[in-house]
Amino acid sequence: MSLEKETKLKLLYQLLPEGVVIPSSWLISNGYSSQLIYKYVQSGWLEKINRGVYVRPASNITWQGITIGIQLLCELPLYVGGITALNIQGYAHYLPIGEEKSITMNGKHNIPSWVKQINDYSFKAHKKPFFGELGLKKHPSSIRNLELTISSPERAILELLYLISDKGISFQFAAEIFEGMSTLSPRLLNELLLNCDSMKVKKIFLFFANYYNFSWFKYIDKNITLGSGKLQIVKEGVYNKKYMLTVPKEFDV
Repeated sequence: MSLEKETKLKLLYQLLPEGVVIPSSWLISNGYSSQLIYKYVQSGWLEKINRGVYVRPASNITWQGITIGIQLLCELPLYVGGITALNIQGYAHYLPIGEEKSITMNGKHNIPSWVKQINDYSFKAHKKPFFGELGLKKHPSSIRNLELTISSPERAILELLYLISDKGISFQFAAEIFEGMSTLSPRLLNELLLNCDSMKVKKIFLFFANYYNFSWFKYIDKNITLGSGKLQIVKEGVYNKKYMLTVPKEFDV
């Protein structure tokens, strides 16, 4: 191998941490031609895990490695949200941490097609509710000293509540998660609720906050706009006049 080619390979290994998954488009945009990529694969310096998707050889492919490829290398505006963000921060304790197979992401971008080529994990992106940069945070990953961009617990629980529906998550499941949200920041919650354009999310959130009566609830702005429309969460439930929604009978208060 020539010195120039050896230097280029070393640079690739510096750019691409072990375990991080990237598409061929990223390699090409960083100066690695299709012919060179092919040579690296043939020589065992790069592993092709599916059509147009690569990783350093002998890497343990995890959802975090895929996420770092999405966020840090490809610089796509997607972040870990909802139930996945709650899980890795310890708020979904009955889900096995590190064993996630269905990864929830939020943002204005679709999951890139190259991610769908990776069979071990299922990534889903949700575009609502959207709060810009509000309530995002950095979380350490298992790869080098790299960090993931994820939703704070306050933001993630609102993202989770948005998915309550007949075809989404159940009210009961959301209630079990919400029951563990005793240490949230009311300041951040008020900011998020003020910027939330989903009446459904605000109504369900305030209902749960009132139902579990956490200490932070007394600091939540009581003038949050809820609109005038009634919301039926479940059929044959109980109507809550204060928050204008129909909930399962076991949550009658």
